[in-house]
Amino acid sequence: MNKRFKTLAGVTMASVISISGLISGLDAEAKVDSSVKSNQKKAENVILLVGDGMGPSQVSAAAYLKGKGYGAGELTMDQFSNVGYARTFSHDNTVTDSAAAATAFSSAHKTDNGVVGKAPKTAEHSENEDHFNVESVLESAEQAGKSTGLVSTARITHATPAAFASHVENRDNENEIAKQMLLDHDIEVLLGGGKRHFLPKDDGGKREDGKNIIDAAKKKGYEFVDHKEELKNKNADKLLGLFNKSHMTYEMDRELTEEPSLAAMTKKSLKVLKDDKDGFFLMVEGGRIDHAGHANFPAANMHETLAFDKAVKVAYEYAKNDPNTQVIVTADHATGGMSVGANGTYGFNKDVIRNVKHSAEFMGEKVNSERSNIEEVMAKYAGINDLTKKEKTAIKTSKDAASAIAQVISDRALIGWTTTGHTATNVPVYSYGPQSDKLTGTINNTKIAEVISNAMKVK
Repeated sequence: MNKRFKTLAGVTMASVISISGLISGLDAEAKVDSSVKSNQKKAENVILLVGDGMGPSQVSAAAYLKGKGYGAGELTMDQFSNVGYARTFSHDNTVTDSAAAATAFSSAHKTDNGVVGKAPKTAEHSENEDHFNVESVLESAEQAGKSTGLVSTARITHATPAAFASHVENRDNENEIAKQMLLDHDIEVLLGGGKRHFLPKDDGGKREDGKNIIDAAKKKGYEFVDHKEELKNKNADKLLGLFNKSHMTYEMDRELTEEPSLAAMTKKSLKVLKDDKDGFFLMVEGGRIDHAGHANFPAANMHETLAFDKAVKVAYEYAKNDPNTQVIVTADHATGGMSVGANGTYGFNKDVIRNVKHSAEFMGEKVNSERSNIEEVMAKYAGINDLTKKEKTAIKTSKDAASAIAQVISDRALIGWTTTGHTATNVPVYSYGPQSDKLTGTINNTKIAEVISNAMKVK
């Protein structure tokens, strides 16, 4: 792949607050245990993997589900020796949302919930404060001549990927985010869901400006794909893949679609990016861990985490063969207040989860309007043949059959939930490769951007 000139046409650089000024004190702050091996060399490549909503409980539950007996199986994440925890609070709330969190670890700036790629100048939150564009590590990598990529199982215009390549006051402005991502940048790989934000209403999309951003991308040299076989077989220097109008399908239901897995998208991205002699930056998001957490879907939550770990394996194996590659695995926040063990009972009935074949969302759609086929649906898709009268009544009378089904599975598996929202729990940080020792211990999530910037030696 030839070196390509990078532009940031849509970013007014005079108003961009650079992260370079934030990294000068990094070495002084990065005091770690001397037993952790330090690797101070430059990272030509950086792969950042974000498990959206993946708190410690999600990682633990996935490992236990994978294990034999009462023990845990080994995740790829478990193979990282440099491990820490990140505090996730935003500028205006102890409990962050994805927009503020992703802005923090993409730019090293704390911002307010709901704000993408912008931050306030004031240290303390105040009402009606102005926000200014902040430069992300992806934008820094572009200016340094590196290839870049964004991958997600959520809409590619959703908060986490958006924070790396757009600047908007409101994360819900996904039509504007789509335009900025493709027309204001030169990102080589964009893969995920969210096709509706690239198409005008007349073509089944959500855009009211009449613009077809996919056609505009093709004119910029992108090859466009929308199903897994095309992705697998396409050879391209610039690749745009949109595999669902909204978020991509849950991993448990993926076999019913033509959508690629997160691991497959990661593998393809590396194939496109790896030949740039100046290196690359790639962000990969397991976006639907968060959605399963919000919905309190236990089986989907664990399977999304396991699918994310398979993508981590792709990145980890790549880095083991390339000492110039830094890999960081983290989360923006935890979601759902999940516990392994619930209702005052010590235990985790993992076979309950193993017997579930599809997501609660899928099962909820299979329940008929009369709710007369509940037993058949639960037997066929959840492996539950002995529903109690109480369980049947709960599903039959619930406004949302999927939620009631998920509650039955959670109770039987002894998985607890405290909220349908986010929590302020510290999230794990796993790192490998150049300067990975600087992300051990308990850190602020902004330090992730600082370490990436310092390792790539970009301003």
